[in-house]
Amino acid sequence: MVEARAAAANSAETMLTSFTDSDEFRAHVAGKIIHDYLMANYYNDCLDIEVDVSERILDQMFDRIRQEWSMLGDTEPYWSVITSDKFRANKIKEHMEAFLTSGRSNVKWMKNIAKRNGIDLGKQQTCFELGCGVGRLTLPLSEVFHHVTGYDISPGNLAECDALVKAQGKRNITTKLLARIEDLKSAPEFDVLFTVIVLQHNPPPVQKYILDILLTKIRPNGIAYFQLPTFIPDYKFTARTYLRTKPQSMEMHAVPMRDVLELLREHGFQVLEVLQDPFTGMPGSHSFFAVKTAEVTMEATPPPDRGIWRRLSGR
Repeated sequence: MVEARAAAANSAETMLTSFTDSDEFRAHVAGKIIHDYLMANYYNDCLDIEVDVSERILDQMFDRIRQEWSMLGDTEPYWSVITSDKFRANKIKEHMEAFLTSGRSNVKWMKNIAKRNGIDLGKQQTCFELGCGVGRLTLPLSEVFHHVTGYDISPGNLAECDALVKAQGKRNITTKLLARIEDLKSAPEFDVLFTVIVLQHNPPPVQKYILDILLTKIRPNGIAYFQLPTFIPDYKFTARTYLRTKPQSMEMHAVPMRDVLELLREHGFQVLEVLQDPFTGMPGSHSFFAVKTAEVTMEATPPPDRGIWRRLSGR
């Protein structure tokens, strides 16, 4: 295996990246990474992360991410969703079933969280999937919900998704290319928001802006289920510094949890669970599960309490 990787590399940098991206390396160092990153949560008393910028700066950030994912969608659409060697373009055919099975598992996780909170997810609801990619999650979501609307930033990924949807004969899935961040404003209302392994690849202001729009689209009593990192050791972010740096592949960004919780509160959501998850391969990534318990006006709204949730749900 070592000799094969070395022979396939065309530079020392390529060879090193091949080793550190391999499944074997990740499994070997996973235990130490988990311990070190968990402890890092206790050693930091503030997060220097800028989350609010002008619309002009927001557009520049979004365009940078759009170009990056357009390239990945054209070259490695499946690997860009799950960065395992077996999902590379030259291997995906023999591992397609494993790829799709992983999507069914992710959707089941959401259903389990809903069930233990007394919430039924089903065919009477519509779902909005941000970052539908190649359809890994879109297909199993379509088996749960009446209709799924999937938005993605990558034309290449979206083409793969559309082909898969057509091959499976699915008629309750609609996809749309997210060419501009403002396109989210014209998205339809829906009952359930679902997005994992998507927001994390966007700068903090973009993540916050996207959530701010999508949370308004969720109907009363609807569900928000989304994942993003809230902490990355030694991570800092300012728009000025970010836009001056060279674009990187697979950027990873965090939004402080206080900003996420404040956004949910402002939009009238009752947070039912916040769980550490494995989606970044390190601690600090969280999945949020919240129910929209109230319509929100432009005026400040007090935090919803569990009494409101009980009355709405009959519990």
